[in-house]
Amino acid sequence: MSVIAIEVAMRHVRADPDDELLVQSYLDAAEDAAMGFLNRRFYIDQVALDVARAGVAETMRQAKDANLAAIAAADLEQDHSLRCRLLEHARSALAEAYDQADAIAYGMVLNPSIQSACLLKLGHLFVNREEVVVAATANELPLASQHLLMPHRVRMGV
Repeated sequence: MSVIAIEVAMRHVRADPDDELLVQSYLDAAEDAAMGFLNRRFYIDQVALDVARAGVAETMRQAKDANLAAIAAADLEQDHSLRCRLLEHARSALAEAYDQADAIAYGMVLNPSIQSACLLKLGHLFVNREEVVVAATANELPLASQHLLMPHRVRMGV
């Protein structure tokens, strides 16, 4: 379920009512891409953010318990290379679970910049439904959506 109202998205791309399912799928993708770029989730209001944050500690405990069980199962493996791979899978799953928990813990309420960035991405997806443009000149705006998102990005790494 997207954070931005489908009615706003439909007006933004000037879509026909018959296109609502397509617009919804592109809106979901645009929001997902924005959250991935930001390394954080965004929510419609503070109440939704607080509800999401309330479950972070329990999610992390479950991830840690699952990791301990995966390590115990890997330790039973006799083959050294398989055991190493199982341990790597366990480590990777724990890191992924912690990253998802962090994205919620660093979550924020949807603001105009993020909404605009998502709508720009939605418009691009809606208008350019194919990866290749044939017999036309296409000009891309210079990363407008990323410029709107950049001030809100966390944990960018090196």
